[in-house]
Amino acid sequence: MKVRLLLLLFGFGVSLAHAERKLEFNRDVRPILSDACFHCHGPDEKERKSGLRLDLESHAFKPAKSGFPAIVKGDPGESELIARIFLPNNDEEHMPPLDSGKSITREQKEILRKWIAQ
Repeated sequence: MKVRLLLLLFGFGVSLAHAERKLEFNRDVRPILSDACFHCHGPDEKERKSGLRLDLESHAFKPAKSGFPAIVKGDPGESELIARIFLPNNDEEHMPPLDSGKSITREQKEILRKWIAQ
């Protein structure tokens, strides 16, 4: 009985540790941004919109042409990226734009929110 309880607790601990792992830009975030955002906010300076570059973590926190950063470290509520990805799909400010044919799943949105909060 004690062995079962220990195994159960160990399994729960492993699950919790996995669920609470620290998100990393290159492993967890960059693939989402690559699929949905790089066409307009990636390495190609000629295609880049609003001066916002999301392919490099160091650039993702810099101010865009507006003078404000799209991502505010530690504060998803103040991050324009989060505000725009959670807008209704038909809102003209929604990202990625509907006409891009790109989308971000609810799970991916939550990963982005959690990464910014961390």
